[in-house]
Amino acid sequence: MGGASERFGSPKALAPFRGETLAERAWRVVGEACDEVVAVGKNADGLELPFPFLDDGTDERAPVFGVIAGLRAASHDGCVVLPVDCPLATAEALRALVEARAVPQTGPLPGAYTKAMLPDFEARVAAGELSLRGVNPHVVEVDERLLANVNTRMELIAAAVSDWAAEREDIKALLLVGSQARDNASADRWSDLDLIFLVDDPAHYTEDAGWLREFGTPVVTFLEATLDGHWERRVLYETGEDVDFVLFPVSIEQSLEGSEGAADLLARGYRVLIDRVGVEERLARIAAKDTVASSPTQRELVELTSDFWYHALWTAKKLRRGEVFTAIDCLDGYMKARLVTLMAWHALAIDPSVDTWHAGRFLERWADPGALAQLEKAYAHYDLRDVARALWETIDLFQGVEEETTARLDLKAGLDYADLRRRVGEVVPDPRR
Repeated sequence: MGGASERFGSPKALAPFRGETLAERAWRVVGEACDEVVAVGKNADGLELPFPFLDDGTDERAPVFGVIAGLRAASHDGCVVLPVDCPLATAEALRALVEARAVPQTGPLPGAYTKAMLPDFEARVAAGELSLRGVNPHVVEVDERLLANVNTRMELIAAAVSDWAAEREDIKALLLVGSQARDNASADRWSDLDLIFLVDDPAHYTEDAGWLREFGTPVVTFLEATLDGHWERRVLYETGEDVDFVLFPVSIEQSLEGSEGAADLLARGYRVLIDRVGVEERLARIAAKDTVASSPTQRELVELTSDFWYHALWTAKKLRRGEVFTAIDCLDGYMKARLVTLMAWHALAIDPSVDTWHAGRFLERWADPGALAQLEKAYAHYDLRDVARALWETIDLFQGVEEETTARLDLKAGLDYADLRRRVGEVVPDPRR
């Protein structure tokens, strides 16, 4: 229990994990693997645990102090050390470490250590070196999925889902995607958790939400359709975490390689938590595909600009009829989505290597700063006159970005902007003038 649980927000040892605390789980798993169990912590933390534990004898917080205290107290020469924040470690994995008297390829914990290593540990501490790395040079390969440590509550939920899914034969694969799996634009405290299931029968999990209680107490949950006609169950847990469980039939695996969306998603990072159907190799091939966005063709540009101007006039007509809600819904939804597509093309025209993500994700990172400044004025209040103002701001912004984009790409939209502006103005005059 060497860490301070700062990223977790509360003592990890007491965090619930599928019906037991992390501390209770670690005590049980070590007991299944070893003849003797010694728990080490800090009396000053005041944790109420259902088993005795030894104070590590220092005010400092680092795993090395727990390892030293545990080795000194152990009756056996060889010991395996398991932090409480590795809930997926199994007794079999710990026994493999003990038998090899080794540490896993991922790092020093969990790992096996002997009393003969105590002088090395003590000399390191005396020199101000608190790292465990390198004390035991023997390494053995262990399934990395069993060694995952949880530093946040999202990681705790992901581990609980993985542990639960491993017990269910109908769940053929489980993937972690999104910000929790990305290296760039990685997760922060506002990120959600995205999990993809490949299951025999998704209906079992869409029709009954009782299984969600395996990972916490749901406050709200609902089903949302995915773009390809399947479902995801979205959940807000009592402790504040929001989780998206995407439920695919296992048969979808065969069509993944032809999906541009799958390639884009996987290329940004993913982790395979469960794989009973050998999907990992296929996913690696998909993730390796070239998903760099390309500049628009002449036809795509004409389609986009025509779509935008058609809906500009449509919005003006709705506004003229007094349908403020319908007008603002189109203006700040559909038309803005067209504008964002154009802004992405503009960014690519300037730098073809820029990552424009999808549907405006991280727009503030890749879009033109001048366009972003104008975008601040292009959204409307729920007021007829302000919707008219925002409509004309949006038109001006779209036209300006389109003209610069076409000039850079040597394309032509082929539309008569003066005539289109006149037509919109005859329905809703520009209130800014």
